[in-house]
Amino acid sequence: MKKSILLIAVFLSSLNVLQAQKLDIIPRPVKIEQEDKLFVIPLAVKIIVDKKMQKSASYIASDFFKNTGINATVATGSKYGKNGISFLIDEKLDLPNDGYKLTVTQKGVLVKGKSSNGVLNGFQTLLQICSAKDVKKGTIPFVKIEDYPRFEWRGMMLDCSRQFFDKQTVENYIDWLAAHKMNVFHWHLTDDNGWRAEIKSMPDLTLKGAWRGPGEVLLPSYGSGDKRYGGFYTQQDMKEVVAYALARGIDIMPEIEIPGHSRAVTASYPEVGCVTTQETKSVQGEVKNVWCVGREENYQILDSIIREFSEMFPFEYIHVAGDEVNRANWEHCPKCRALMEKEGYTDTFQLQNYFFRRVEKIVAKYNRKTAGWNEILKGGEINPNTLISAWQGISYGIESAKKGYETIMMPGQFTYFDMAQSENERGHRWAAITDTKRAYSFEPIPNNDLTPEQQKMIKGVQGALWSEYLDRPARFMEYQSYPRIAALSEIGWTKKEDKNWDDFYGRLTHSHLQRLANMGIAFRDFPPTAIYKDGSITVTPPYEGAIVRYDTQGNEPTRQSPLYTNPIRTKDYENYQFRTFFNEVVASPAVKVEKLPVANWNTSKVEVLNISENISEHIDKNGIWYLTFVPTTDESISGAVKAVSLFENDKLIQTFSDEKTLKSKPRLRFLIENYNDKNTYRLDFTVENKEAKESSAKVNFNCSPYLEPEVKVTSSMVENPKFPISNLADYNPETYLRTDVACANGDWILYTFTNPVTTAKIDVLTGIPHHPRFIINNGFVEYSYNGIDFIKGDDFDYGNASIYPKQPVKAVKTTITGTNNEPLMAGQDLRINP
Repeated sequence: MKKSILLIAVFLSSLNVLQAQKLDIIPRPVKIEQEDKLFVIPLAVKIIVDKKMQKSASYIASDFFKNTGINATVATGSKYGKNGISFLIDEKLDLPNDGYKLTVTQKGVLVKGKSSNGVLNGFQTLLQICSAKDVKKGTIPFVKIEDYPRFEWRGMMLDCSRQFFDKQTVENYIDWLAAHKMNVFHWHLTDDNGWRAEIKSMPDLTLKGAWRGPGEVLLPSYGSGDKRYGGFYTQQDMKEVVAYALARGIDIMPEIEIPGHSRAVTASYPEVGCVTTQETKSVQGEVKNVWCVGREENYQILDSIIREFSEMFPFEYIHVAGDEVNRANWEHCPKCRALMEKEGYTDTFQLQNYFFRRVEKIVAKYNRKTAGWNEILKGGEINPNTLISAWQGISYGIESAKKGYETIMMPGQFTYFDMAQSENERGHRWAAITDTKRAYSFEPIPNNDLTPEQQKMIKGVQGALWSEYLDRPARFMEYQSYPRIAALSEIGWTKKEDKNWDDFYGRLTHSHLQRLANMGIAFRDFPPTAIYKDGSITVTPPYEGAIVRYDTQGNEPTRQSPLYTNPIRTKDYENYQFRTFFNEVVASPAVKVEKLPVANWNTSKVEVLNISENISEHIDKNGIWYLTFVPTTDESISGAVKAVSLFENDKLIQTFSDEKTLKSKPRLRFLIENYNDKNTYRLDFTVENKEAKESSAKVNFNCSPYLEPEVKVTSSMVENPKFPISNLADYNPETYLRTDVACANGDWILYTFTNPVTTAKIDVLTGIPHHPRFIINNGFVEYSYNGIDFIKGDDFDYGNASIYPKQPVKAVKTTITGTNNEPLMAGQDLRINP
């Protein structure tokens, strides 16, 4: 009996060791076996690196030291060294090229790969084991790992045109990709706002086209301001970055943006563009940014550019873009029209196809293959060896694969990391709000839409970071990249059946966030959840051990703000914000307090739901209240909401009888003027689901923190009819004003209130909501107590200005003192604080 108890105790003890030593490897390996024994790394450990990997030896030594603190002796060889660490290539290994086997025993550590990249992937796993939270420093648990990637292409794109990142920053980015077993760095080197690659046959591309600002050929844009901004990489720089990446197992695919997105080219060499007097604009509002397809000399220029690119970048692909081409330029160009007539073309997509077939031949001339965005499939056949980057959506990847093209899945809805990560964060929103969980949910192979043979055309997955809005705050590029790239790495590497968000999140928060911090990445931490109920705010940290701080005045918490420890009793929950802090440079976004939904539903039937809810406990003051219907998931958007009514003590306050689709995320405004705590409130509405599709939503009811007085808005500037000036008077944060031209010295916007407004502060915001584009750079805000005499307030700073009146305000005026050097100006609703 005693012996049995002893055996059970030993067994449980070994389990505790295993449980305590979570390895938290990202991306998750295919197969891993772990024992409750440890290899203690000798202080004078010797590392053997296969002589075929000589180029990676110094990298292995330096990163091993960074992760263990042990300065190993490194030698090249082809045999396993006992009591040391060996990295060897075994071409007979029964694994894919990027696969590896890692074994840790009492004899030491052996990493074997079929290729040098496979060995390097094993090296990254070893570093992660050494840096796992539960692994004692200087030791490595006995493990046996067999691992290989699901996809051969695991890429990430960085836009260095809109914002210029220096060589060291690019190399850091490559280091971070290597740490996640990514193997392609897509380097976006040219665009409208800067040409970043030295081309010796066309020196003005960097002498002129790499710079923007006053007196430059390119206007200021994307936050560069009224100063000279830019930079470029010399050919020596790019060759060094290529070598740096190859030593880490990463290939670099350069991108030349043609024939659109080429304002940096046409501004430097105007003859490259079309000869036309028509000022047509691209999607981004740029003019004259397209290569002339009918100008024969342009193909000689492209030949010389592509030749020089091929000399710098040994990777098999050169990306030639093809997205968002403003084809209207060609319609007005005599040379392009003449070419269309000569070839018998009936539309400009055929002209685009002609251009790319010419470019493909040039690329092939220099022993490279062409890659391009999915738009290049339009207008006719292209070379079957061309690689398609499917960015506009999953359906475009499906179309490409069905046509027989090797395809990289990179839909903006999941893998564009310039997208905002929550409703209140900076970033694009056209594709989706994409947090780490949403990114992780992406499945690159749509099983139901492709045959097994067509599925094989999905070569891999890639993310993209466009840099329009990465100019501030400092290190925002890192914040937008991680931990979303950690999620992307697991999409590209780990078997579909082994992917699990809860498991990934556990590994990420237990060890991997600290690894990111150790790499020096200013990543985005996960925010807490703050819920208000029954007079208390209760905060749930995002993971065990997370540090949460709060502010009580509506400001973002800082590292000096109070630490949250227990529920907070208050009725002024709207004034609180909470934030997770990881270290001195890493934090989450600040979050406001949420109230629990007042109602919800979930159905997949064709049915009508009549919902009635007592919401008395959710209402606690007079004010403007907004009712929002938020779909639970991206797919649960079927159905419509109608007959929405709010009752106070069974008396109707307001009703909305018209039907609104759930897909439109309805937002309804209610005014509560007679609140007291004895009142009862009831919400009634009808949901009609007309198809047997999922309809599911949370219904939220929240009081606006701002005043919304009746206001008349006038301006000296001509509005865009699709974004009228009346949008500045509707207090809807999703609508805004756009002018038809840039603002200029002397322009103004005047807000005149029907009745003077008592307020402590008014914020005047310009630009598209959440985007620092089309902002006012030069100007100030004024305010008046009588509508005639004005007092100067703040100057505009990065598009925003404020006033702090001492009396009720009758009017607010935006006064512009200079151009914003952009195609147009945008303005938003006033934010009028009580």
